[in-house]
Amino acid sequence: LPSHTCGNPGRLRNGIQQGTTFSIGDRVRFSCNPGFFLEGHALLTCQASSGHGASWDFPLPVCRADDACGGTLRGQSGIISSPHFPLEYGNNADCTWTILAEPGDTIALVFMDFQLEDGYDVLEVAGTEGSSLWLTGMNLPAPVISSKNWLRLHFTSDGNHRQKGFSAQYQG
Repeated sequence: LPSHTCGNPGRLRNGIQQGTTFSIGDRVRFSCNPGFFLEGHALLTCQASSGHGASWDFPLPVCRADDACGGTLRGQSGIISSPHFPLEYGNNADCTWTILAEPGDTIALVFMDFQLEDGYDVLEVAGTEGSSLWLTGMNLPAPVISSKNWLRLHFTSDGNHRQKGFSAQYQG
């Protein structure tokens, strides 16, 4: 049966959704709580899609902390490093970077420096063959090659014992 609704686009963490109807033509506006800024589109519109369905014109935005680290990186190459590198990263860090390459391309990630508190501060790398890689400790990890045209890096640190962090170069 044809659907004339997009469904709720989702709850915005650290933000507010205005608009409670999700049919074709309806709009939902998002804003962030104080101390956070919106990344993405603030206004989503439910549109008829090809066939007999309906979908939102943009993905759900994200509310990022003002002092946030992370983001979406595009381009042939670049460098990702932990917050404040080469100085110590902060406690309770939570950073997510997404590296996007052209469809069909893969991404190489080569670590130049790597010093994390072993077992407590972790860099998770997703987008490789098999399950995510969990990197921690003081040893320089081997280069990482994506299995798709993206890599996602998620860095978390606990409440004590800071280290220098990491720096890595990516190439698409």
